[in-house]
Amino acid sequence: MLPVASVVLSFFVILGLIRWKIPIGLAMLAGAIISAIGGGLFGGQMFEVAFITFTSSTTWELALTIGFVSALGKIMEKAGLLTLLIESLQKIIRDARIIMVILPSLIGMLMFPGGAILSAPMIGELGSMQKMNSAEKTFANLMFRHLLHLIFPLIPSMILASQLARVNPLGIVAFNFPLALVAFFVSFYILFRGRGRGKNKNYEGLNRVSLLNLLKALGPMLLAIILGLVFDIYFPLALGAGIMLVYFYLWLEKKLPFFRYIVFLFKSVNWNIFLAIFPIIYFKDVLEVGGAVEQVAIFFQKQGIPLPFLMIFVPFIGGFFTGSNTANIGISFPLLLPMFPMDNYIIYVGFAYLSGVVGYLVSPVHLCLILTKDYFKCEVGKLYQFFLVPNAAVMIAATVLFLVLR
Repeated sequence: MLPVASVVLSFFVILGLIRWKIPIGLAMLAGAIISAIGGGLFGGQMFEVAFITFTSSTTWELALTIGFVSALGKIMEKAGLLTLLIESLQKIIRDARIIMVILPSLIGMLMFPGGAILSAPMIGELGSMQKMNSAEKTFANLMFRHLLHLIFPLIPSMILASQLARVNPLGIVAFNFPLALVAFFVSFYILFRGRGRGKNKNYEGLNRVSLLNLLKALGPMLLAIILGLVFDIYFPLALGAGIMLVYFYLWLEKKLPFFRYIVFLFKSVNWNIFLAIFPIIYFKDVLEVGGAVEQVAIFFQKQGIPLPFLMIFVPFIGGFFTGSNTANIGISFPLLLPMFPMDNYIIYVGFAYLSGVVGYLVSPVHLCLILTKDYFKCEVGKLYQFFLVPNAAVMIAATVLFLVLR
């Protein structure tokens, strides 16, 4: 019973520490220590597990992948590729509604914490043309940005989930793709019903220059995805190739000295997320070595709690209370993954990931929500009125899909 109690305690300690703005890595380390003691791991045994974690090639691959992903987005922004991307879209796409959908999503690919504020001014301008109120603008900026979390394989939380689950991220994408379409069409209908397509004053039509600029702006990420997921090249190297492509653009324009690129890379890495990977994996390893997960599974079975309920509820709560899907994956997946049946494993993984995204999206401590709400001076209650229908529709559709595939 002690291992079960320690796991439950560690879960709530991690949630509480993150809510108190303690770095994710320190919160996960505290949870790992509690779980280790509850699982009968003391002193030397705890250090043995830590050594295994720190020297694991899987741990380092994941940490480097997350670090390079965060750096790639920042470097692209500093190189002016974000501005180029926005300008190209505005020249190519006539319908202002489509720009309102695509713009937050593509900016979301750059994976800045609180990055929704980057697209807010443009969403505000386009929304005013559509006579939208503050709640509608806030909803558009948040919903369309975070749909990408379901289907974009370079999102840090998806990378972490796929590594912990030992599955190809495209498997998670495959499960969530039809659900992302449900969320998109429901959200699009809610926002634009009764509204015309709007006029994009920057529209010039499809031309060679705009198309090449769009490909140039998206090139580094497309290169990383193709090398890493299609050709199965070691993912940090694939991301490194994307970073080198951005550096090649900069070299052609500015001819900066070599050391400047090294400093640029160092400053662009999100070190908080990079360093958090080690305690996240340590937490997982402690649960496995101490046998806590098996005892937790037995406990839930004896209590008659169905696994699908845990699959939905635990990640949703994790995402909702932390406001970070990366933190949620680090907390919930080590607990849930050993319980999932192997014959339907990817379905359970995909649904658990989806539940975490929904909880994270609607979390009142979600940084993007806070910044966007304040930017548009939107009342939280009115925003949640818009959130309710598409998120409920996604969860219902996911349940139906899960039952059909299972």
